[in-house]
Amino acid sequence: MLKKYYRIESGRLASAPNEDAADIVMMGSLSQEQRSVLVKEYEITEHTIASAFDSDELSRIEYDDDFTTIVFKKPKNYSASDNFQFRVESFGIFIFKDWVLLLTDSDIPVMDEKRFSKIDSLNTFVLRVLSYAIFHFNEHLKIINRINDELEQKLRTAMENKYLLSMFSLNKGLIYYVSALNSNDTLLKKLQIGRSLNWSESERELLDDIVIENRQSLQQAEIYANILTSMMDARASVISNNVNTLMKNLTIVTISISLPTFFASLFGMNVKLPFGMNGDATVGSPMAFWLIIAVCILSVLAFLAFWMRRK
Repeated sequence: MLKKYYRIESGRLASAPNEDAADIVMMGSLSQEQRSVLVKEYEITEHTIASAFDSDELSRIEYDDDFTTIVFKKPKNYSASDNFQFRVESFGIFIFKDWVLLLTDSDIPVMDEKRFSKIDSLNTFVLRVLSYAIFHFNEHLKIINRINDELEQKLRTAMENKYLLSMFSLNKGLIYYVSALNSNDTLLKKLQIGRSLNWSESERELLDDIVIENRQSLQQAEIYANILTSMMDARASVISNNVNTLMKNLTIVTISISLPTFFASLFGMNVKLPFGMNGDATVGSPMAFWLIIAVCILSVLAFLAFWMRRK
């Protein structure tokens, strides 16, 4: 169960001892008791609480009498067990008059002074959280691009489907990212137009920068998704071509082996052989073995010479 308290001090966040001394409360993995407290004391509906943790929920903003609700999308933390499947998740920001409630399933590093600096108001903190979500998207897009390059290198010689299936997973994740970033873009436009949060001049400039960053991330995700989609058939053809090349080489080996087998079987039959190879009835001709070996070798060399000339 995640529950942390922070307060704004000298333009940055510091830990607070309890809820009464906190400007910002971060909660996650809520128990039923905590949900009941949010519903009864702060009049946050069960549906709104569930929306903050619903990965399928679209980004949105709602205005109530005592607080403003923002549901925003960000990437889900990736682990090796996800097998190249990148997913998104939602988190909720509830802006009250004197404090902010942040509901999220994954911890947001609000103590990182690089990402959360120059915070002089609750509105600025909210914008920093939104900016961090977009920064997280950008980091994942860079990782997806590197993974895609590595898979492309392996697919040039591989004949297995696992690399192609990994690309399908990447493409699926990119589609989720494009949808999430589109949803975020709609919300950010509403924040630009809306006046209820009373943005200051510096906060509005920060919001404009966030809008631009989100659109750039959206364009980048769309480009990566289009590249993966357009190259999927080509990469599948590469695997098919590699298999055809292998089968061709195996066919050559099979024919090369079948020729000496044919001659060995022919001369191994219990019939009278030409060129005096029968010899004595008990021991046979002393040159018969070497002559058969020579014929087998010559047949293989003749076939390979014919194949190379034709190639």
